[in-house]
Amino acid sequence: MAETHYIGGWAPGQGCYALAEMVGRGGFATVWRARPVDAPRRKGLFGRIGGGLEVAVKVIPVYSVQERSRALREGQIAENLRHENIVKTLEVIPGDLEVYLVTEFVRGAPLDVAARHYTLDEVSDTLVQILEALDYAHSQGIIHRDIKPQNALVDGRGRVKLTDFGVAYRAGDTRLTQVGYAVGTPGYIAPEILDGGNPTELTDIYAVGATARALLSHQPEELPARLLEFVNRATSPNPAHRPRSASAALDLLTSRRESTGAPTRTPTRTPTRTAVPGAGSSGKKKEASDSGWYTSQVLRIINGLVAGWLGYLGAGFLFNGAEALGVAAGFGVLGYLLPRLAALGVIVALAVALVRSQQAGLGFATLLPAVGGLWVAAGSVSGGMRRLPLGPVLAIPLAAYGLGAGLPLFLGTLMRPLGAALSAAAAAFSLIVYDLSFGDGVVPYFGFPAETLPKSLGPLGLLEQGEELFRAYPTFFMLAALWAAMAGVISLAEWFGVWALGLVLAVGGGILGYALEVSVTQEALSQAMTSLGLAAIIYGVVKYLGSRLGGG
Repeated sequence: MAETHYIGGWAPGQGCYALAEMVGRGGFATVWRARPVDAPRRKGLFGRIGGGLEVAVKVIPVYSVQERSRALREGQIAENLRHENIVKTLEVIPGDLEVYLVTEFVRGAPLDVAARHYTLDEVSDTLVQILEALDYAHSQGIIHRDIKPQNALVDGRGRVKLTDFGVAYRAGDTRLTQVGYAVGTPGYIAPEILDGGNPTELTDIYAVGATARALLSHQPEELPARLLEFVNRATSPNPAHRPRSASAALDLLTSRRESTGAPTRTPTRTPTRTAVPGAGSSGKKKEASDSGWYTSQVLRIINGLVAGWLGYLGAGFLFNGAEALGVAAGFGVLGYLLPRLAALGVIVALAVALVRSQQAGLGFATLLPAVGGLWVAAGSVSGGMRRLPLGPVLAIPLAAYGLGAGLPLFLGTLMRPLGAALSAAAAAFSLIVYDLSFGDGVVPYFGFPAETLPKSLGPLGLLEQGEELFRAYPTFFMLAALWAAMAGVISLAEWFGVWALGLVLAVGGGILGYALEVSVTQEALSQAMTSLGLAAIIYGVVKYLGSRLGGG
């Protein structure tokens, strides 16, 4: 059994940490996953640290007074920076032969790996987050001097965090590097630094532009003019042509659009190691699953399956089995590769198929593409909605197989709070409209039969009768509100890392909502409770296994 190594704890008020395993190695330091062993008795810079919290410990060997000064300086700079897009430094512990930097442990991936599957929107939002971190750091008189994708970490929710302030320049500090010696990484160093100039805010702006160029190199589509202008100006050899500050760069990049604060987490990863601050590029050799990438793939796969299912339903009105399967396969692949385009395409195709087969009138033919187009356009609210625009339609088959009431739990797991709530509410309405239009009018989980909508209605007649139905049955709105609340609770719990509490609140609140406001019969309530219970078991098992396999 390997011996456990401990650091710290030899000075009053200093924490003691047990080093669990090395998770990264750079040119000048190693990074360890660790746990505080005396956390209940001490307070760190950011308050009391709970005993179950994992931290990262960057171990910097020092062989001279100058190296010790440089290591302590890195820790002091990082310790004073408190921003959501900068890795938190909790403690700096000077040892005899090493300096230990204790930081938060970021589970995720370095940006150069994470961005391999980013969309243009996600690249833009990532750059926004980096610039917001720099805008804050610059306001504190700190120039990072080594901005590059490898020095930004992306957590499981898609939030970008800058790290590695080892060569940062602080206003008023004595320069520790020789004049004429260029600090940084080739390809990201501003030309004026190579010529012996002093680091400025424009030095970091150039590096962000170079980072943008690296991230965009993976994009198969043509870049929009806004991104091209940002890259060209930020990487201009002439500093005078660059944005004058990180704030000005933000304005240029976003056209004064405010950032959401995180892309998609969810986001969009290849299987990688657990990301840790300051590990260096060689740390990528230690790979682990990245929840953001898996979430992105799950969303795309589910969207592809739903697109294929809808394509098969629509093609079944017009073609035989083999041709319908071919159409379904085509829509399925398109739904995975280009989710929003496929969503709009399959909705239009389904509307055309319904009309040509005389299964629906002009009202449904116009309503489907109109509502579908609005929903696809609303996908910018959340990365999850962009990759799973057909998510609300899942309510229909899931209800048939007993999991419909559990759909909000899954949407909350895969999406951010706003996107999850909107998708869940739309799912409730999708289920209701389907049963009123193509079913027998008995909507699952309600327990009472409602009037159905004639398929032959025109656009105005469909809207008028639909409005009357929803006014007559206000319970329909209660179902949408309940699903939205459950999905929002799960998503918020995922966001704050307390999924078990979120599951209890969502399921408990859901059962209470069905019992008090939605289900009018014991059979309908039992149906809803069974569906919620099955979904909760699936969700809980997946989360538990994920946490065990991930070592969390």
